[in-house]
Amino acid sequence: MSGTLGESKSTFYFKVCGQINTEKTLKLAIQRARELGINRLIVASETGLSALVAAEMLRRSRIDLIVVTSAANTKIENTAIGDLKIGIPDKKIWNKLEKFGARIVRATDPLYNVGAALEHHGVPTLATMVRLSLKIVSSGTAVCVTAALMATDNGLLKEGDEVVAVAGSWLGLDTALVVRAVNSVNFLKPGAFQIKEIICKPRNPAHSWPVNQKDWVGNLKLYKDFTE
Repeated sequence: MSGTLGESKSTFYFKVCGQINTEKTLKLAIQRARELGINRLIVASETGLSALVAAEMLRRSRIDLIVVTSAANTKIENTAIGDLKIGIPDKKIWNKLEKFGARIVRATDPLYNVGAALEHHGVPTLATMVRLSLKIVSSGTAVCVTAALMATDNGLLKEGDEVVAVAGSWLGLDTALVVRAVNSVNFLKPGAFQIKEIICKPRNPAHSWPVNQKDWVGNLKLYKDFTE
């Protein structure tokens, strides 16, 4: 009788946020994708370095890689390591990902678009509320959700598809979810977008990247070529 009620699945909780968790996150995500028969993995990657790790791990597998990144010529200003160029700005990395067979989506985050200027002046928007609500679970949860929306908007997924999405806390990967894809215009439609499973996440999602190296851990030297 108990078997008809559901099933027990594990969720891995990282001790810290950050790039140090990248390979473990991908291993867990790929394992769950295989268990569920899901043949597409979404990886959110701003520099392309995490996406390259995923591409290497997926070689000779039957799982297709979708890489989602920010709009071209954008950057995160005034980080602790300088202004960080995002949107996979290095053409060599872009070409290498395509050589591995990855499909790349470069676009604007639907939860951080035309309202961004208002947010910079302290004016909350609906997108602000949604993003902050998702960050209660983890920063990577918010990014997993938007990456799935962006991939669907770009036609790489169909509404209703189940996919494994992977993202992190600023740099690297530390969160993986199984989600039901929809276009961004239908995101808040009741029952449309769904988080089906949490594969892994930081147990404490709060972090002060990367000032406090106790709650965000990773190798920042990997990203020096992306700062100015």
